[in-house]
Amino acid sequence: MAIFNGTDLIIEIQEVNGVAAEYKLLHAQNVSLSINVDTIDISTKDSAGFRDLLGGQKSFSISADGVYDVSPTAGTTTDPSDLVTQMLARTAATFTFKYSGETTGDAYYTGSAFVTSFEASGGVEDAPTYSVSLEGTGAITQSFVS
Repeated sequence: MAIFNGTDLIIEIQEVNGVAAEYKLLHAQNVSLSINVDTIDISTKDSAGFRDLLGGQKSFSISADGVYDVSPTAGTTTDPSDLVTQMLARTAATFTFKYSGETTGDAYYTGSAFVTSFEASGGVEDAPTYSVSLEGTGAITQSFVS
């Protein structure tokens, strides 16, 4: 795969409120995945004035924002209010972060995350919008389309 249009980067939820399926997050305009590794400083007087580090705990988070649809058509998408229900139930959602036009060799990421924040807003004569944040729990896996 070469450089592609960011419109094709999507979040799919594999389970929403206990129902297993692949649901694309509805009307998203921006999606992001952040993977981090904490560092542990192990510098000593023998480090010659340079900092020495060890890799520490890993974490990941997901965020999205888009146009809020309060009555979506049922099918292969999930609206943001489904994630609010998931958040209020305090259960993790299983997700995949991927390129929608995937071809052989393309990387995608799968993991479980808790919805930690949801915001919906709307201004006068403006489209209603939402933003959602998820914090990963457990491992995130990188796989490749075969």
